Amino acid sequence: MFCWTINFLQLRPIKRKQLSEKVAERLNLSSETVDEIIQCYYNAVQKKLSGLSHSQITLDGLGTFYVKRSKLEEKLNIYQQALKKFEDIKEPTLSEYASLKALKDDVNMFENMVNELDLLNEKKKNKQEEKTLYKNSKHESD
Repeated sequence: MFCWTINFLQLRPIKRKQLSEKVAERLNLSSETVDEIIQCYYNAVQKKLSGLSHSQITLDGLGTFYVKRSKLEEKLNIYQQALKKFEDIKEPTLSEYASLKALKDDVNMFENMVNELDLLNEKKKNKQEEKTLYKNSKHESD
């Protein structure tokens, strides 16, 4: 069994092909097999990140990735503008209704995500305030 350590101070980006070649060499496996496994992992991660089903994703050994609020709000505005175009239609066709329903669902998802980000930011702010109060009360008692 191999023990892999990473020096985080010297962490450099590496291409998927280079990574798969190094891992294959170290584990005595075929480069193609390792590359397929890594590609599958990358695809799953990318799907989770782009799916916006959660405001943050934690990957073991890589850290926590957060949705950027500014990007989320840009996307929300685009979808809301597209939704306004459908407001003029009084009797939508089946395909228009399907598009309208999908847009409404996406707008709701984005709005929920913004709310979730607001809650996360509020929790962070409260935690910082608690730390500050604790430090201040500790210094006063000394």
